[in-house]
Amino acid sequence: MDEERRIRFLVSPALFIASLFIGAWSDPMAHDWIERIIEKSEWSKLVELAAAGGAVVFAGGYVFGTISYFFLRLVFLCRPRHWGRFHEVAFSDKSFGQVWDLIGAPGELDRSQELSAGAVFDFDVLRNRYKGVHQWLFRRWSAFNIAASSITALALSFPAGNFIGIPWSLAWFLSVGIFIVFLWFVMFWAWRDTMRMARFMASIEAKKAEEL
Repeated sequence: MDEERRIRFLVSPALFIASLFIGAWSDPMAHDWIERIIEKSEWSKLVELAAAGGAVVFAGGYVFGTISYFFLRLVFLCRPRHWGRFHEVAFSDKSFGQVWDLIGAPGELDRSQELSAGAVFDFDVLRNRYKGVHQWLFRRWSAFNIAASSITALALSFPAGNFIGIPWSLAWFLSVGIFIVFLWFVMFWAWRDTMRMARFMASIEAKKAEEL
């Protein structure tokens, strides 16, 4: 697994744990408990424990990513058909027609194949002809996925923390909630940038095809 995908699975669990610590720290009853852990713990042992728990953390990132994917897919499936049914690809009618012709897809335009057409366009046309653009799209899409899974992790930290005995507090909700808002905007901007670039590249390739 490449480094960027590995990072994607590590960020959300780290934020989940950070949110739990913020929740615990916002409870005056937990201050002494946290300070004792920091003072009495040997840092070398904490590092060893973190390394041993790496697989668990990685699995947690996969869980948060899976939940995010499920809800994103569900939301887009409920959208009107002409708006697109996949969060991974959102072509306009014009762009979808251009991509359909560029990849040589047979038959009439079929929106149910939009995801497949988008994948072929990105990994075949763009990766082979515009490697830099393909890598840029991959980075923006990674930013989208990291933000989405992080939002999921932070949102789930509230019920999870309460379940293990961390009381809900205004300070906890405000501090983590504000960061969730920031993440939502980052997620939205990354998604919009990715879709706009894909449509832009489709128009460039379609114009080149017309000039041949």
